[in-house]
Amino acid sequence: MRLTERRLQRAFETGRIIPFLVLAITTLVIGFGVAMWLFDRDDFPTLGLALWWAAQTVTTVGYGDITPTNTFGRLLATGLMILGFASLSLLTGIVASLLVNRRTQAEFHSTVDGLQAQLAELERLLKRNQAE
Repeated sequence: MRLTERRLQRAFETGRIIPFLVLAITTLVIGFGVAMWLFDRDDFPTLGLALWWAAQTVTTVGYGDITPTNTFGRLLATGLMILGFASLSLLTGIVASLLVNRRTQAEFHSTVDGLQAQLAELERLLKRNQAE
């Protein structure tokens, strides 16, 4: 379990998780679009229309030009809205975290470099005083 947590942590820190998250969101769009097309042919007579609806729903754009009217279609839409909102929130949080983490690391390394330079100077001064 620890190995999985560390790998996930590194994936978040390096940004390698973003392509997988984008792939997951794309898979949601395709999966829900196909499902809506299969189960609500009245409101979504073509696969293209169903995919368009799924893309605008998962991205929370939701123009309102296409909406499911039967109960199952609305339940499916509700699930996609929840998953889409959660996925996009997660993606936004990851990007923000990466930006903050990189800035913090840069500041940390700058501080460490400065402290090392000061320590080296102190050591040089101590050696010089001991030699006198």
